[in-house]
Amino acid sequence: MEKRLVNPDNLCMGCMAELPGPYARCPHCGFETRNYRRPQNSLPLYEIVNGKYLIGRVIGIGGFGITYIGWDFYQSKKVCIKEYFPRAVAARNTHADTYSEQISVSVQYSMMYTRNPSRAQYAYMEGLKTYIEEAKTLSRFYLMPGIVSVRDFFYGNNTAYIVMEYIDGIDMKRYAKARGGRLSPGELFPILRDVLKALDEVNRAGIIHRDISPDNIMLTRDYKAKLIDFGAARDFAVRNGPVLLKHGYAPIEQYYRDGKQGAWTDVYSMCASIYYLLTGVRIPDAGERQKQDTLQSLQAMGVSVSEGQDRAVMKGLHIEAEERYPAIAALYRDLYGEAI
Repeated sequence: MEKRLVNPDNLCMGCMAELPGPYARCPHCGFETRNYRRPQNSLPLYEIVNGKYLIGRVIGIGGFGITYIGWDFYQSKKVCIKEYFPRAVAARNTHADTYSEQISVSVQYSMMYTRNPSRAQYAYMEGLKTYIEEAKTLSRFYLMPGIVSVRDFFYGNNTAYIVMEYIDGIDMKRYAKARGGRLSPGELFPILRDVLKALDEVNRAGIIHRDISPDNIMLTRDYKAKLIDFGAARDFAVRNGPVLLKHGYAPIEQYYRDGKQGAWTDVYSMCASIYYLLTGVRIPDAGERQKQDTLQSLQAMGVSVSEGQDRAVMKGLHIEAEERYPAIAALYRDLYGEAI
């Protein structure tokens, strides 16, 4: 069936719904272009990248990227566009701050965080190459349930972009909060099946996520969970990378530049997420646990899991990597009583 052309001036830059006219207040999400305040270093509304993707509002900013809602002119659908932008070494040089004027954007190397500009440039370019290589790897899992689909990736504006499916739903952290702060095992474990299977496949491809948490697991309107935000992902073989972590979800090896990371790193973060979603309690930082571990089992916290499931989650949360499951598949087996 032929796609209907949509006037970009009539699209809401907040949710990409079609509006009755340009710059009208969106009746779906309430977004108004005139009231939008563009976050620092982000692209302006209505910017077009790679000749076919329209940039909307910023929906997320992390240490390694800026995420926008977007519109795919070829497919006539909204998408999620992630721009590689490591804040520690990059700054955008913009010469205009209006939405109607086309501006020239480029990424410049910042002296703010380093005394050696060549080192900053090298770090930026190496990260850029890795970003695209990992996008290529993730694109292989396009049709796999449990993981956000990578639809396109390309270079532009002296940086790179990954185009992903837009997931219309809610993250698991907010979902649990809306359900009283914690979920029952009977609800949570079925939801996470596809996520664990997908993560195991990604790990087998040599990629670790490194940023798994309840707010990086999205639940769609038809109650399908998908793991998102691979901005901190890296290849197993990379050593001495930057320290990136989320307190309460990152294992001890992520606290060190030379920490040996692998699938067991994602095992810890996934189990920490499960623990939070079942108890409503974020576990103490790994560094604190190393000094004095006061973490209680799920059953001790009043969660009605089986003995086997309790042991599985606690094994996955072991401080020492050698004592954890070496791979998600082993965790899955003990949680569900079957192989992936």
